[in-house]
Amino acid sequence: MNTLPKKREPSDSEVNSIPTWRELADRFRDLMKDFLKEGKEFERELEPKLLPALKRLRLEIEKLIAKLEQRSRPPKPQG
Repeated sequence: MNTLPKKREPSDSEVNSIPTWRELADRFRDLMKDFLKEGKEFERELEPKLLPALKRLRLEIEKLIAKLEQRSRPPKPQG
């Protein structure tokens, strides 16, 4: 029993028509526009979720910087 779909036969118009460079450029431009649009939508969806995590990360980095700055200071002379 074969449950795979049958292979589609290419039509003559698909095989015999070679796109011009202009058509290829238009297709590529459209694909890039769609890609960028979807990326911006995805970014808008993620931003509210990522912002709190990024703020926590910034605080942790600032704490680490403060510790490193303390370590790098020369000890005060005892007098």
